[in-house]
Amino acid sequence: MPPNVKIGGSGLDNPDILRSQTEKRVTTPYGEPSDILILGEIGGVACVLLARHGRKHDKMPGAVNYRANIWALKQEDCTHIVATNACGSLQENIPPGSLVILDAWIDRTTNRIQTFYDGDPGHPPGVCHMPMEPAFHPLLRQVMLEAAFHIGLQVKDGGCIVAIEGPRYSSKAESLLFRKWGADLVGMTTVPEVVLAKEAGLIYAVIAMATDWDC
Repeated sequence: MPPNVKIGGSGLDNPDILRSQTEKRVTTPYGEPSDILILGEIGGVACVLLARHGRKHDKMPGAVNYRANIWALKQEDCTHIVATNACGSLQENIPPGSLVILDAWIDRTTNRIQTFYDGDPGHPPGVCHMPMEPAFHPLLRQVMLEAAFHIGLQVKDGGCIVAIEGPRYSSKAESLLFRKWGADLVGMTTVPEVVLAKEAGLIYAVIAMATDWDC
């Protein structure tokens, strides 16, 4: 069975959630992923855990090798990605501790390559114009919502995250601007991860946790 995969964000890279663990170091045409792949099972389902920032959390958001991460998971025959994000909240109805199944994003990053098709030797040839709506895979979102309901976990259905470059946080003026845009959360890793996953043909969705108020 092809493995599903979890990309662990801040505080969610504990490999002890996996049974029958094995570790695998891989390389890709785009360099090394953030860390080793940890293979195992959750509830009898084959899974791969990849710590986005490294297991020591030593890679700032702008330095994460997003292309290598997604390519490594694709190489491992992963089919679905359930990603986690720790975020700042922009809205009073999303207090710290809230969980949100995202359905929209706004890109405010500045220095990140968002395609595998860059024309470099050994990379896929051509140009890929990838539509970005729906922003996240609707069926996987629905499965995540139903799973949360099944275990009695309260989550918000839908929310828009602004992806900023980081590692700095927003200024107050930026936070107010993002609120006027209708955004709900601020994070640093959704883009280009979501773009690359879609380009690679992986089914991708995010559960975001508000850890604080943005400004």
